[in-house]
Amino acid sequence: MKPSTPDLPLEGTITARQCECCGHHEIGIVTRSGEYFSLSPGMRVTITEAKDRPDEDTKT
Repeated sequence: MKPSTPDLPLEGTITARQCECCGHHEIGIVTRSGEYFSLSPGMRVTITEAKDRPDEDTKT
């Protein structure tokens, strides 16, 4: 199943996880609602803050 295309701009926290299909590691963004979107080579990103403390965006 192909992942949905997010509405842009997309806001969330960068995270790493294992691919559900083949198990490789991938980098993506998790939104406040818990949706995960993979990052791909060539995508443009803007970093707005450094992560130096846990908060509600990264609850697991």
